[in-house]
Amino acid sequence: MVNVHPRAVARTAAGEHVRSGGGTILVLQPEFGMGDEPWMIVGFAWVADDHQAGLKLLEQLRLEAPPDQEEVGATSWVGWQGAMDTVFPKGSRGYWKNVAFSSLDQEVIDVLVGLASELTWQGTGIDVHHLEGAFGRVPEVATAFPNRSARYWLNVYGFWHDPSEDDRLTAFARKAYALMQPFSEEGQYVNFLGAELGPHDADAARRAYGQEKYQRLLALKDRYDPQSLPPHHNIPPTPV
Repeated sequence: MVNVHPRAVARTAAGEHVRSGGGTILVLQPEFGMGDEPWMIVGFAWVADDHQAGLKLLEQLRLEAPPDQEEVGATSWVGWQGAMDTVFPKGSRGYWKNVAFSSLDQEVIDVLVGLASELTWQGTGIDVHHLEGAFGRVPEVATAFPNRSARYWLNVYGFWHDPSEDDRLTAFARKAYALMQPFSEEGQYVNFLGAELGPHDADAARRAYGQEKYQRLLALKDRYDPQSLPPHHNIPPTPV
């Protein structure tokens, strides 16, 4: 973990040395005992038998962004998936937005640092996922996932408990999404489209997948699910 202030801009250079990892900007919950200051958390995942090889790669990140605090160790998949269960239990409110982009230049860094400086509350986070590697080597036509060629994915999300905070916290995610549009590429993570679009928004699905994949998915939808049973963001079937 590295404190965002006052060295945030220099620390973002570490992103150029990370592949298949991610960075998160958020105000930590009191349960973590980190105080009220914003922090930048750089996550590193190594999936292989040789953990020492992963630790060796981590040294490069340490040189670029010396951590104020660090925790490295093995964890199970189940344990990782439940890491936030005590902080955001079932029934928490949430909202997400997502942007694909490929340049982490000074303009993008300025936007991210500006958004980070506004975070004074707990529960909202800004993730920068570094893709490429094995993820990018999968052929674009092999799966429905949109735009595997993007170098980065930005996720902006919030979790909270008080319904009176709905408008304020969803507005921040929408603002971050709007500020990143000048740098965005085709493709969105469909789980992050936004509840206000409803489950059958054809335009949103087309923008997320791109026209070619949308048409392929539409053909599958018409064949296997013409009644559109799943109640989530998906491809609306062709009207009869």
